[in-house]
Amino acid sequence: MSSQSPAVPHKLVLKEGDMPLPSSYSRTRFSATEGTSSDISNIHIPALRNAYLNCKDSFLTFSVVAKINGIELPVNYANPTAPTAAELVTDGNLLLDPSGACSFISSITVLQNNVQIQHLEHYSKIHSMYSVAGASLDAGGIRAVLSGSAYYTGERDSKWNGTLLQSGTPVTHFGKIGPGSAKANATCNTPQMTFAIPLMGLLSTCNLPLSMLSSGITIRINWSSDVKNSFYCQQAIAPATQATIINRGEMNFTNVTFDAGVAVLDDASQLAVERENNYKTQPVSWTGDSYYVAIRDTTKEELGTATTANQILGGVTFTSTKSILYGSFCKPADGSNLEPSNQPHIAHDSIRYRVNGVEYPRQPIDTLDKMVAQTGVVTGSTSQSTSTGLMTREFTTSNFRPKTGTATAADIRSNDRGVVGLSLNNWPAMHATSGIDTRGGDVSAELTTTGVTSSADLTSYFVACFDVQYILEDGVLKQAF
Repeated sequence: MSSQSPAVPHKLVLKEGDMPLPSSYSRTRFSATEGTSSDISNIHIPALRNAYLNCKDSFLTFSVVAKINGIELPVNYANPTAPTAAELVTDGNLLLDPSGACSFISSITVLQNNVQIQHLEHYSKIHSMYSVAGASLDAGGIRAVLSGSAYYTGERDSKWNGTLLQSGTPVTHFGKIGPGSAKANATCNTPQMTFAIPLMGLLSTCNLPLSMLSSGITIRINWSSDVKNSFYCQQAIAPATQATIINRGEMNFTNVTFDAGVAVLDDASQLAVERENNYKTQPVSWTGDSYYVAIRDTTKEELGTATTANQILGGVTFTSTKSILYGSFCKPADGSNLEPSNQPHIAHDSIRYRVNGVEYPRQPIDTLDKMVAQTGVVTGSTSQSTSTGLMTREFTTSNFRPKTGTATAADIRSNDRGVVGLSLNNWPAMHATSGIDTRGGDVSAELTTTGVTSSADLTSYFVACFDVQYILEDGVLKQAF
């Protein structure tokens, strides 16, 4: 007697998958309304018919010329074909900040009908800190070159600034110094420098439905008013050759554009989108990230004393706070420009937060290994096989102190950078938000120093990343958090 398993019939059903909606895709350049500006540039993006703005495929481009007053700065050659030794010796004295183009931006605001949708204050610091935390040495490539945050020196030893690391770029790398630049009048007119950078916030990830807006949006760029935010001086071993910047200077911005991919659907495809989303009678919404910055002055007296300080981070009151990044920056000061002022550093030995009365993490983040590991969680990569961030053993230290006076040979080559991140994401994530509700309690930072003498004050920045919901209703775009 034999048993036989019953056969279960299977039906194979072939079904043609949905095809992408017919559309055309092209790059579109939206120019600023101001031809040349030293303070604000406005870029208007109209509400285009059947159009969708692909913000993932977008970047801000601009050109800048700076007039910098100082000592031992690069000069215009009297004879371009035969520069003198005295003219050549100052060529490398003036450097662009290692963070590159973002250092020129003070804030970015997105508006519709002059009503604010999103505002990112201290944009240069946010961009710089996230670049150090989340960029990778192998993925920087052409983007790092276009943003001015990479400079190839030709050196073979990659542990120094010979590869595409964040390195101060001599302004002479961008071209010849402009006329009127001379030691006699202590003025340096930089060559025109052109950059292209992606933007953070609303304009970084969404597919903005321009066809559903009742009126277009405006991107408002507030430019930095101080050249010391973007330029610093090469340190010299000999005191007589020490270059410095002596005042705020001037900067003029031109060729300001927002370049983005725009998909335009045909009429039939647009009708299909309207039927699916029903946006004329119901709101359309999506989620994204936004950022808030809390600031703390860290004095040289505090840095030089073994102490623990607590700082309440006022304003970090959001429905879903996802993470906090910490970094300290050198203050731009007249006559003392040996350190870039838009490069983040780790000035304290230990950091821990108290969120709604609960300590995060339970044990302080008090070693460099812990700082890098915690920051890696914030940027989303937990694989040890992947290089995450621009923090390396050669360039990242805790207990950073700014340099003043003259330098040693090692000081000239060093370029410290570092941030400390803490993820506040819940596990598992609930719905579209995953952070901690901080509306009803305080968020404070506990900072510890062991006491190492410092010759200058620093400014500490705490960047809170939080979930936001964008709501498009009746053609009006709003933000909720």
